[in-house]
Amino acid sequence: MVSAVFIAGSIPFVVLGFAHIAYSISDSTRPARIVPREPELIESMKAGRLVITRQTTVWRAWIGFNISHGMGVFLFGLVVLYAALFGFEANLSAMPALFYASPLVAAVYLILSLKYWFRIPAIGTGIGAVFLTAGVVWLLIGA
Repeated sequence: MVSAVFIAGSIPFVVLGFAHIAYSISDSTRPARIVPREPELIESMKAGRLVITRQTTVWRAWIGFNISHGMGVFLFGLVVLYAALFGFEANLSAMPALFYASPLVAAVYLILSLKYWFRIPAIGTGIGAVFLTAGVVWLLIGA
């Protein structure tokens, strides 16, 4: 039953990560979601170069950062989901840190979403963090 709590905690990260990847890829050709509202700012990003290198633009770096960020969120959720769905007891024995550290990772995403992002990721990461924390508490008290 505790595996269901970890499953519930991983799903928001899978969904949010997948949406972030999809929106970012779509934005690379038709900017509409995770982009500035001001078209002139998008044009400035496309023309602007980074100090660290002239090989890319601010726009290309923005798209790449957003895709890789979405991949990290998606992969975190997917790994926890898979480990909880398939052989939970064996996975818990083999890699307990995956389960015990998951609320910490979720909490970092929650803090980031509260400080830097917006309501939807804050709600999703908050829900995930609550479930993952509940799962660890359940494991610790041995219920």
